[in-house]
Amino acid sequence: MQVEQPKSGACPSCHTPWGADARFCSQCGAKGAVGVAAEHAPPAAAARRICKGCSKLNDVAAQFCLRCGTKLPAETTLPAFGEPAGFWIRVLAALIDGVLLAAVGWLIDERLGLPHGVSDTVQSAEVLNASLLALSIDVALGAVYASIMVGAWGATVGKMVCGLRIVRGDGGRVTYGVGLTRNFAQLVSLLPAGLGFIWVALSPSKLGWHDYLCDTRVVYKRVG
Repeated sequence: MQVEQPKSGACPSCHTPWGADARFCSQCGAKGAVGVAAEHAPPAAAARRICKGCSKLNDVAAQFCLRCGTKLPAETTLPAFGEPAGFWIRVLAALIDGVLLAAVGWLIDERLGLPHGVSDTVQSAEVLNASLLALSIDVALGAVYASIMVGAWGATVGKMVCGLRIVRGDGGRVTYGVGLTRNFAQLVSLLPAGLGFIWVALSPSKLGWHDYLCDTRVVYKRVG
């Protein structure tokens, strides 16, 4: 049986606009042509309904999967890129990263002849300036580390060891810029007695305040 071709980028049954890669209508489930022109596709929207058949991300308003035509669940679901990582596994990953960065920072300070940390005793202006320089280097090192590791590999060394990765809210890749922004956004989670980090344990979605700010989430890597 030959399928009627949509002439205007719309479903032949209910006339819902088609996406460029749609094989089934998102509203009525009718089968149609693949590769409808991109100019007929509806505006992009945040995908939050996950097909249980093929794991494709679908728009929140979709009723049927655009790829396989499976009836989508009534409730919005987490993207099918891994379960959200809990509080303690993220603490372990942070500790691994902290030890690694502390070791590298110590080596850099030694190489430059800078003091390790700031003493609580009265110091000369020269020593204080050197201490501030060492602190600035440590902050810059952490920012560069987070930006490059997350932007290139989707995870820091600590998260890789723990089998975790960082993704965007829709499952997309985290860019270098977002990785850098997320690093500094963690200050928001840290300042009120670390409540923003503790929120990972309290939130059903396992998101810290910095995750909300940057639209990111930490998830377990999918196997296979």
